[in-house]
Amino acid sequence: MVYTTKLYVLLAIGVALNVVRAAPTQSSINNKAICTTPQCVLTAAGVINDMDPEIDPCQDFRQFACGGFDERNEIPAETISADYFSVIYNDNSRVIRSISEVSLGKAPKPAAGDAAEESNLKKLHDLYDSCMDEATILKVGRKPIVDLLHKLLESLPDSKSTGVDKSVLTKALGQVSKLGLNGFLSFLVMPDGKEPMINSLVVSEGGLGLPAKSLYEVPAIVEIYQGIVAQMFQIIVGDEDVANRTEPLLPKDITQEWLDVAKDVVAFETQLASIGTEIVDQRDPLKFNNPRTAEELSVMTPSIDWPLLVQELLPAGAQYNRTILALSVPYVTKLDTILKNTTTTTLQHYFSWLTISTYATNLAEPYKQPLTALFATLNGMSPNIKVDRWKACIANVNTNVGEIVGHYFIKERFKGNSRQDFTDIIESLRETYTKAMPAYDWLDKSTLDGALKKLAAIEPLVGYSTGSPNVPSTKSLQEYYEGYDVAADDYFGNMLKFATWQSEMTMAQAGKTIDRKKMLTTPQTVNAFYSPYANQVLVPAGILQFPYYHVENPEYVNYGAMGVIAGHEITHGFDSMGSHFDPQGALRNWWTNGTMTAFNNKAKCFVGQYNNFTINGPDGSENNVDGALTLNENIADNGGLKQTFRTWQNRHKSDPSGKKYKNFRLPGLEKYTPEQLFFISYGRLWCAKVRPEAEVQLLQTDTHSPAKWRINAPVMNLPEFSEVFKCKAGSPMNPAKKCELW
Repeated sequence: MVYTTKLYVLLAIGVALNVVRAAPTQSSINNKAICTTPQCVLTAAGVINDMDPEIDPCQDFRQFACGGFDERNEIPAETISADYFSVIYNDNSRVIRSISEVSLGKAPKPAAGDAAEESNLKKLHDLYDSCMDEATILKVGRKPIVDLLHKLLESLPDSKSTGVDKSVLTKALGQVSKLGLNGFLSFLVMPDGKEPMINSLVVSEGGLGLPAKSLYEVPAIVEIYQGIVAQMFQIIVGDEDVANRTEPLLPKDITQEWLDVAKDVVAFETQLASIGTEIVDQRDPLKFNNPRTAEELSVMTPSIDWPLLVQELLPAGAQYNRTILALSVPYVTKLDTILKNTTTTTLQHYFSWLTISTYATNLAEPYKQPLTALFATLNGMSPNIKVDRWKACIANVNTNVGEIVGHYFIKERFKGNSRQDFTDIIESLRETYTKAMPAYDWLDKSTLDGALKKLAAIEPLVGYSTGSPNVPSTKSLQEYYEGYDVAADDYFGNMLKFATWQSEMTMAQAGKTIDRKKMLTTPQTVNAFYSPYANQVLVPAGILQFPYYHVENPEYVNYGAMGVIAGHEITHGFDSMGSHFDPQGALRNWWTNGTMTAFNNKAKCFVGQYNNFTINGPDGSENNVDGALTLNENIADNGGLKQTFRTWQNRHKSDPSGKKYKNFRLPGLEKYTPEQLFFISYGRLWCAKVRPEAEVQLLQTDTHSPAKWRINAPVMNLPEFSEVFKCKAGSPMNPAKKCELW
């Protein structure tokens, strides 16, 4: 059995740990020696615990690498999955809790005479304390959101007639946006496709309460959703304050008034869903980069005064004289027909629901329980789930003052030369890609030259932002957050002020030069990104954590895990989306027609292959992956694994004695070669147990393939994997037909 095998191995590791003080130092360990430092022991134990060594890796590599993970992990009641992203996030959260919760006695204190740090810490601790003060939040009740609704509806007088006064609707849209609400039109700022150093104002579609437009075609889900909407209206604006109830609110308790309002809201959202853009098209830069003047948009959607809307969105006194990027011209055009046939009353109901569904999460538990139940129902969870309050408050400080938190997080969890070490890993990958590209016979010289220039121009941002704000600088952080005021006794107010502050900060960047040193995510974020507009690979400190990465790990572990993630992000620069952007991030065609045709033919192989992969739903039915929706991520997964393995392998072969690169052996894993452990480390990236209901839903909305196929598909396509594990031709992990692009 799995546990029997592991027991002896783990006992051996325990013996190794007992003699750790006599173990050689990292610098003296060669490639054949067994490392018994504490970090090596921890890494080895994690690998062994996750594996099921009795599974044939050539039959199901995912089960071989993650079978043990499945056995020892249960999905927490409050989440949809158990995976290493969650493990690292939770570990990071415990660190952030010690930073944020003063009563634990570990919170940082300002340096003597550093007024900026004193201000930053007060803002952080007051925000966290306001969130943790559940007694005050309960006492305040629903009043803050009711007041907000009254203020919003004052700008939109009730009317039963169809069509809404243009000026009234425009101003209401501006107010909705300033409150951070995701309405039927959403506004953001992003680099211009033609001038990537300049930020443009962007309009996109939105405003749906369900996760995907296709769900509005499922009667059972629509019925559940409509019932939740009615419950929330009853709770927030009904006659009775539910905090005083001794019995739970039941469907029979909902008055007809709120049932009718909910029906009206869902009917309006269903119309929006019917004109919504398919997710695949939302990923196509040739379709979503549509610059239009405010006057041109006014022709497309006459019900809205676009020049007035621009002024409503911008901070007072700001000017914007550039075009607006419309991410979906068909949606913006079709929207006008819906607006012309919609009453002001319906829009009142709809905007009220946007406010309730967004801001009720900042109220006490009795006022938001139906929203919790909706999320739970859609994802196969218990509707009575409860999350430790501190976890919710950590999520809030990460969002609202994330860079202040990050200042202390990197001091605690990103020490030494980790930043430079991982930057060097990215540079080694760049070198491999540069050497590999000339070997692709389908790349003609002109396109190859463009690809090599783009590779050379990729800019890695590792760990944290040094732009605005410069995370290591307390003064820079103080200046950045200066406009966001926090009160220790007003949690709802803190969240509302953040939404309006963030909206103003965002809109103030419209028409301005972008800050290329700004990472656009907090240091503690557990993820990595590629920005096609900036041609940057962004790897925050939050994901550069054990078990994905540790500066003392052997290279086959670090490259197999985090190295592959970096390779994945580099490959995004050359997938079906990223390939449309040039070395400077401008949306420009630098491909010849013949090479693009060859690229698309190779991409079709991945679409067909992934279309045949399935996952089981909650009823045991097979549900197919969408190969078109997941294409770009699949290209990145496959290219990232291949090029990272070759990068590591070349380093390993060039240094067999281990004098330059760390590829020492790990205790208890002597039977596996470094090459095999590279792939095992890769498999562990995506070890995950996911609720079937959630995984089926993700097939419609997530551009990534299910975790099982993020492991198995790339190794099936990589000949080196079958060589390393001696997989026979035709075995499940070594099929005759393989897909390859980069």
